Amino acid sequence: MRFEHFERGYLLPKGCKDLIDVIGLQPQSKLFLKLPLVHSKPQAGLPLPAASPTPAMKGEIFVSDHTTIKELAALLGQKPSQIIADAMLLGIFATGNQPLAFKPICQIAEKYGYRAKRALSP
Repeated sequence: MRFEHFERGYLLPKGCKDLIDVIGLQPQSKLFLKLPLVHSKPQAGLPLPAASPTPAMKGEIFVSDHTTIKELAALLGQKPSQIIADAMLLGIFATGNQPLAFKPICQIAEKYGYRAKRALSP
């Protein structure tokens, strides 16, 4: 059996034998789309990208140094998966039972309209 998608040049434009030929094509051709370059790699310590303006302050939450993502989600009234996604935007990859540092907690809490403060240790 012979299928045309098994041939080497199936995905190449007509007249091109290799990818080097595709690179040599003129940028005016319809093959290339002009899209803006977007760097999607987040860097630790950067503020969360705001899709909408910061909501009005709803109040304060007091967190300890070992607050987990599940506890933070309960304090903010969000699902743990949403808090994990927010942490990923900050460059922090954590699970629900993993504690967060105070700075990312502050940044995530601000997104939902809360100000985080350290709870005093007994």
